[in-house]
Amino acid sequence: MQRIEIVGERRRAHDVALRARVVAEAMAPGARVSDVARRHGICTSLVYRWRRMAAPQVGVASAVRLVPVRVSEGRPSGALPAPARPGPEVRAAGLIEIELGGGVRVRVDGEVSLAALRRVMTALRG
Repeated sequence: MQRIEIVGERRRAHDVALRARVVAEAMAPGARVSDVARRHGICTSLVYRWRRMAAPQVGVASAVRLVPVRVSEGRPSGALPAPARPGPEVRAAGLIEIELGGGVRVRVDGEVSLAALRRVMTALRG
């Protein structure tokens, strides 16, 4: 009679050097975690876990940056007054309002042709 041994799932132990190499590859600009994981024969979620664990040690800055904002009552000297916004009762159904930089605002409704809107937006982007 032949003996069959059933081995339960065992977790592989990965040394610190491999973890550091994988984390460095995964954090490189343009790197895809799934590609890095596939190259090393490990699960994608494991790479994400190692990155999170390494972040405080490596000094990885968060991608989120908070910027201070100040709200003032008056407008700065030399600033143009903000155009009056129509109330909800004035807005027509299907009205689209596009705000561009420099205080440029474009309002279009469902009747505008796509070609005309493209020409206007191209001209405004300059």
